Amino acid sequence: MSAEPGMGGKGVGGASASVAPPSDYRIAVPEGWERILLDPDRWTHRIDNLVNRGLRRTKATPQLKAALAERMVAQAEAAHANGGVEMYLVNQVIGQVPVSAGLVVTVLQPPPGVEAGDLSDIALSLTSGDADVTAADLPAGPAVRHRYVRRPAPDDPDGNKLSVTHLDLYLAVPHSGQRLLLSFSTPMEPLADALVTLFDSIARTLQWMA
Repeated sequence: MSAEPGMGGKGVGGASASVAPPSDYRIAVPEGWERILLDPDRWTHRIDNLVNRGLRRTKATPQLKAALAERMVAQAEAAHANGGVEMYLVNQVIGQVPVSAGLVVTVLQPPPGVEAGDLSDIALSLTSGDADVTAADLPAGPAVRHRYVRRPAPDDPDGNKLSVTHLDLYLAVPHSGQRLLLSFSTPMEPLADALVTLFDSIARTLQWMA
């Protein structure tokens, strides 16, 4: 795995009265996971480079490349609008098996004038029906772990027919009211259990930086 700084020095957390929150975080991802910093001034160039490099040995048309880049930009815009600070994508063949997965890291801010609740409040809000919500003890601190599957609607406008397995992990940013959300996903349903195990191992590499 390779370690990446989380926010390029932008920092996380709001200052506590007595102890300063971490200024950043670091997370290690496997080789082949491509990082996209969710900065509107930077992601277009980065995405274009990733698409061109990923399709350079194929017969992909310029139209296909443009459509793929447009889809990735839409993902970046949606993640950024929700507080996302960085995104990782992987599309590679491992042992003749194509693997596709992603990770979005989001900083969750409490509404102005509202104190952040406990992680147990997040767990309670996620618990419904057959939701798989559990507590996790990570090296970076306690977390709420939420695994679920989203199935496409029959009339999905993009023609998507793949179910997507998600694993979300919520952590409290030390000495602040913020929460850090690691959102993993994969459309590889036959490999979902193995990839969720990988996602859990990536989450365990998270470190806070002073």
